[in-house]
Amino acid sequence: MQLRFILLVAVLCTTSLLIAQCPNLVWSDEFDGTALNEDFWNFQIGDGCDEGICGWGNNELQYYKRENVEVSEGTLKIIAQVENFGGKEYTSARINTKNKADFTYGRYEASIKLPYGNGLWPAFWMLSTSQKYGRWPQSGEIDIMEFVASKPEEVLGTIHFGNVWPNNQFQGKDFILEDADFPEDFHVFAVEWEPGEIRWYVDDQLYLIKRIEDVSPFRWPFDHDFHFLLNVAVGGTLGGFVSNSMLPATMEVDYVRVYDGFLPYVAGESIVENRAQEVEYKVENFSSSNNVIWSVPEGATIVSGQGTKTVTVNFGAVGGEVKATFNDGCANREQVIEVAVEKPFGRTLAFENFDDQAQVIFNSTTGTLNEVTNPQANNLNNSSIVGEYTRNGNERFDLLVYDVTSISSAVPFLTGDQKFFMDVYTEAPSGTEILLQLETNSAQGDNFPTGRHSRYVATVTKNNEWQRLEFSLLDRPDASASNSGIRKMILLFASNTFTSDTYYFDNLDSYGIIPDSDGNIPPNAAITNPANGSILPKGSTVTIEVDAEDEDGSIAQVAFFVDGASIGVDDSAPFTYELSVPTGSSSIAAIATDDEGKTSIASIIDITGPAGDIPNNVLVSELAVGQSTAGNYRLGTATVKVINDLGFPVANALVKGSFSGTFNEKVEAMTDDDGQVFLQTSKQQKGGVLVNFCVEAVEAALPYAATANLRTCTSGNAALPTVGNLPINLEDLSAQDRFSIFPNPAEDALFIRYEGNSPIETVEIYSIDGRRMQQTILTSNQKMLDISTFKKGIYWLRAIDQEGQVFTKRWIK
Repeated sequence: MQLRFILLVAVLCTTSLLIAQCPNLVWSDEFDGTALNEDFWNFQIGDGCDEGICGWGNNELQYYKRENVEVSEGTLKIIAQVENFGGKEYTSARINTKNKADFTYGRYEASIKLPYGNGLWPAFWMLSTSQKYGRWPQSGEIDIMEFVASKPEEVLGTIHFGNVWPNNQFQGKDFILEDADFPEDFHVFAVEWEPGEIRWYVDDQLYLIKRIEDVSPFRWPFDHDFHFLLNVAVGGTLGGFVSNSMLPATMEVDYVRVYDGFLPYVAGESIVENRAQEVEYKVENFSSSNNVIWSVPEGATIVSGQGTKTVTVNFGAVGGEVKATFNDGCANREQVIEVAVEKPFGRTLAFENFDDQAQVIFNSTTGTLNEVTNPQANNLNNSSIVGEYTRNGNERFDLLVYDVTSISSAVPFLTGDQKFFMDVYTEAPSGTEILLQLETNSAQGDNFPTGRHSRYVATVTKNNEWQRLEFSLLDRPDASASNSGIRKMILLFASNTFTSDTYYFDNLDSYGIIPDSDGNIPPNAAITNPANGSILPKGSTVTIEVDAEDEDGSIAQVAFFVDGASIGVDDSAPFTYELSVPTGSSSIAAIATDDEGKTSIASIIDITGPAGDIPNNVLVSELAVGQSTAGNYRLGTATVKVINDLGFPVANALVKGSFSGTFNEKVEAMTDDDGQVFLQTSKQQKGGVLVNFCVEAVEAALPYAATANLRTCTSGNAALPTVGNLPINLEDLSAQDRFSIFPNPAEDALFIRYEGNSPIETVEIYSIDGRRMQQTILTSNQKMLDISTFKKGIYWLRAIDQEGQVFTKRWIK
């Protein structure tokens, strides 16, 4: 058997032969027997601790056993189940072909039916056999398919490379299955790996290519023998919250196959704009330029190229398959790429166009902003007045800041149902990026990423000519930031540079989907129970109730989601779902679908499952004052945060208070989902101002415990209370000089340093809801803590010295 693989490597390393020959099957396991073929596969047993990576390096919750593998009726079955074994709550299985089936280059594919089951994380992947360039990920990892079962329509393809943790690198992409879930049927997951390039496929549809230049300046480690792995992890970094009611669950594998050549494929855009013009598609890895018959979706037309391997298409309003039919000299082929056509978009809101009343208020800038005459009016932008922004070359992260209250919810921008557009005319070079960042009031200058809800990016493609730029979602720095609490919009021109280019901009707009013209009115839906901001006992059962109706038809179903993961469907009124309340904060959503397929998303609500008891009262935890400008005038401002006695933010609390100093005015307003409220004077004052503020009352569902406030006025602090079962509440300022942590925010490692006389005995990390996440002993005056597996969020570090002195620090990942 080993001789066969040695010969295979010799063949596969001959690139010209690979391209010229028809692909031959050189190794496979069809799983036709009654037990796993151990000439091909090894069992990996345990929780990873024997290999020095407890939790398999990902905080996984399962113990791998041989007994969770079954071969029967022509398929391999890996079964994850609830079973207390080896100190773990779950068992599953993991197998590999290391030193039994090792390969360099070729086509690798498996036909797999994936399992439903929130919290499951199945994968078909490859690792270096010889660790040629060092330990993980220096020698590389190829994830042919990863599946997060709470997202049943999506799989991931990824490579891992770079330096050892915490400087490891990865790149990849997801593949979305249209109108179906992966667990409904078998699908073929494949990579084609040749020198300097790897391509990913689902059911022969190409969706990702990675090349040597993509990983620069890091080494491309994918040039030596790798082996297969198949496993089903439970929980962990990607798996997330586990729903025990959905277990046991099985990943079923029909076959794993290796070929010594590659198949032709269709390359081109898989998502195009509504009525996109002159979109090119091409059959790659195909030597002939003729005898290719193309078909396109309804409403699309082939402009040129029919009969050749390259075709140009004009699209209508409907997506579908772009299909190429041909004979490649080996077989008759049908290769397709599924193309989605975006819905038509139209302007819904003008944030700033310099001609009309703006929907944003200028706050501040580190550069220079002026209103000027249009430098070159044309058909794209014929406005008479535009903005002229000159970047400050001394500021690496130059900022143009607007206050905004017109974004009631940021969810449509995350889902793509709304988009940001802006007209730009600039001398900056093509390829320059412009970032648009949405922030809540939690964002301060030095606490990144807290409060940074989402970032969107657009790229300059022309010089000294107007262009309309579309911003696409870049990332969510703070996933916990409130969707309804957006208070600032920030533009960063050429962020992370010291350039001083000038940008003329105009028509900073929001575009939304134009309603369909089929006459069908979308349904209405609203979550009526539980109330937004509810705090419920962990593990208790709450009934999610949705009021849904359709004006011109009926409701076919309501789907329920927690933190974006599907949890169930109800197809008859009243529309309900029983949820076991998880620990911590969770977002609940519902999607109603009518009898003609139209959908509507109900407003998202947040609930909290505390680690301990139900809260008894509310208090003020933070208060900051400031001032804003309106022309030559100044106004007083105050930001107040309200929490309960378990430390969680309280939404919809009415905060009443009074300004003093230059202003003498009483104000009141409601807190947002982050428990914060922004208050502002109605009076204005020229010149310098003195702003003080005191909280006088808080009206909420729970009683207001004024004596427990951490902060009541800007002129002083209240006594530090004991808040619920949180171990700490506020940094002990007296310990600052003796106990420090860095960096903050942190990514994969947190360093602690102590300079006091009495040695530290214990260091603990707690989540914001009071759960202890990590405990360690400080044996010297400094230590590095591994936080790579922690989710993004706010945490507390608590240290106790031998004299019983407690030091606390808040930090952010």
